Amino acid sequence: MTENKRAFRSTESLVEEAVTRDAIGPFLTERGYSVLRDHRTQTGTAIAQFLRVQAPDGQTLQMRVRLCWRRTDERANQGKIAAAQLRARLINDSWDDTLAFVVERDRAEGNTHHLFVQRDGLDIAYAALIPRDELAPIWRRQRDVSAGLIAKGLLGRMSKNHAMNGTSPTIWLQDDRKAHGHEVADVLWSWPGVIDLAKLAVAPAKIDETGDDTFDDCPVGDAWLIGSDGAERRGVVRSEVKRDPLVRRAVLARTSGCERAGCGQKLHYKEFLDVHHILGVEKGDRVWNCVALCPNCHRDAHYSPNAAALNLQLLKYAEQYRPPHDHE
Repeated sequence: MTENKRAFRSTESLVEEAVTRDAIGPFLTERGYSVLRDHRTQTGTAIAQFLRVQAPDGQTLQMRVRLCWRRTDERANQGKIAAAQLRARLINDSWDDTLAFVVERDRAEGNTHHLFVQRDGLDIAYAALIPRDELAPIWRRQRDVSAGLIAKGLLGRMSKNHAMNGTSPTIWLQDDRKAHGHEVADVLWSWPGVIDLAKLAVAPAKIDETGDDTFDDCPVGDAWLIGSDGAERRGVVRSEVKRDPLVRRAVLARTSGCERAGCGQKLHYKEFLDVHHILGVEKGDRVWNCVALCPNCHRDAHYSPNAAALNLQLLKYAEQYRPPHDHE
């Protein structure tokens, strides 16, 4: 008898993680940091992300990005906590050995800082920039504060130390479950050198000094001079991911209208519907990674402010077309 094994990471979890990681670069740019490199390595489903940036003061920083626990509506403490592990398991059953390993590994990799990120919906709620060598002292102080609060009975029935999360050393950015829980997170935010980038002012958008862009699509003045007649052709070389035309045909064959919930646009002529790869064609050219969308919804899926949420919705819809054995 074959036992169906539940996947360690759900597809939704992986998509949410990718959304958060992709959002960090633009988030930093808005706050005056220039992203020089966004490097990611993957082992199984685990992803390590490193950002090299130039800070507003001109310094070059290299950050190891750590994502806090994903916020979902199913959790009773939704919106009340934010924390991230430094490592999944202890080394030599020793907290000190584990912390020393984390710091030395980052020193060897050239990382100067850690960036702890908590996303809440479409916004980044916390972004703690922590100097590498302050990580272990902060963890130890959070451990001691948590132990003191537990000993005094100020955390209700809670008996597990914040920082000692099973076999995982953990840094806390928020705990609003009990009246005194915030004191653990306060250690981080009051620590010298730690910056909450989410609280920095967003740099104003650059204004086109050539004039009011309201009329960009309807030029005034000598508009008749713009453009050309009989423009010459030019050769173009491009690289693209190979697609199987059978996938497109199968997706279009299963519906007569837009598959976005609530849309239902139908026009019975060839090429009205587009085939949208939800996770990107690089991730998979499969019918369960594709939906048929009208042109408006297709543009929404790529460019609207709610694109991430829309793609999660589309992904859940397309899951019905995944083969049963693929869920095992």
